Amino acid sequence: MARIRGKAKKAEIITLEEAVKKYMHNGIQIAFSGFTGFNRNPVAFAWEVVRQKYKDLHVIDRHGSCCTWLLNTVGAIKIYETDWMGWGEMAGKLDINMERIYKAGKIILEDYAHGAMAMRFLAGAIGAPFIPYYAPLGSDLYNPDYDALGRAGLRNGKNPRIPKKKFIQIEEPFFGDGEVVLLPAARPELAVIHVSKVGDKGTARWRGVGTIDKEIAFACDKVVITAEEVVPEGEMRKDPEANQIPFFTVDAIVEVPWGAFPSGVPFYYDYDAPFMREMDKASRNAEDLKKWIDEWVFGPKNWEEFIVKLGAKKLLSLKADSTTGYSTKMMRGKNPAPRMKMPLSVARSGY
Repeated sequence: MARIRGKAKKAEIITLEEAVKKYMHNGIQIAFSGFTGFNRNPVAFAWEVVRQKYKDLHVIDRHGSCCTWLLNTVGAIKIYETDWMGWGEMAGKLDINMERIYKAGKIILEDYAHGAMAMRFLAGAIGAPFIPYYAPLGSDLYNPDYDALGRAGLRNGKNPRIPKKKFIQIEEPFFGDGEVVLLPAARPELAVIHVSKVGDKGTARWRGVGTIDKEIAFACDKVVITAEEVVPEGEMRKDPEANQIPFFTVDAIVEVPWGAFPSGVPFYYDYDAPFMREMDKASRNAEDLKKWIDEWVFGPKNWEEFIVKLGAKKLLSLKADSTTGYSTKMMRGKNPAPRMKMPLSVARSGY
């Protein structure tokens, strides 16, 4: 049956703790926003999920992130469909926690290519059950022998969010263009999207890399927006072409400054590569990982206390400038980034 969107939603403004308690449950299929481990990961939400001890999660994502890294520290993910199983190239491409639980047989990993996962969310966003895509042709990612969910017996139709097939390859019927692969839509129950600014009715926007966050918002049944700041809805209407997520898709709004740390929010703050390296270092030893979790996840009373623990000096070093959207104070290699004196286009062209 076709999925028909009902009436417009009315977003509620709630706390981080309330949002996790209300919208999460064991076994939920969930998608997170952002780009790899560096851009707009809704880390505060994942952090609170770990604290509230939800488990058996089915994460369907464009790529790994600080969120999946956190959830894998406690083995909270049971099924992971993604197109990249790392989490942060400057911290160590491989998620050591995920590798550990995978080798122990405690997680199912289903792999798609980058473009294929984007197309799956696009299909979900427009309400289509599947979408044709040529790029998968010839790849073993679409070999039935490597269908992880199929091997686990989960494509039996009992779970309406798991398609009965990973893909279908057919002869293109309209133009005679040869073989084409049909990919099933992604239809998660919950999207958690971190943005720079959201109106108090739910209209949301960000600057910088967006990847497929808009498609995720439309593909999921429920949407929780975490944001650096909540502003009057009228402010969002002054510059409507800058908005990406419409209010009528949003169920809940959570104002959580620094809610993407240690990933960044362009024009607000940069990612913290040294902190991420420490996370990766801790994950390589079970005892060190437990100490890290006890200190940084269960130690603070709430997210605000977590941010206070980081210290003003660190936060000031990550603060983004208004021209580039990134920090010119944080160390990138041996030296901080140079302060921009003129737009790059002007510097290159001479005009």
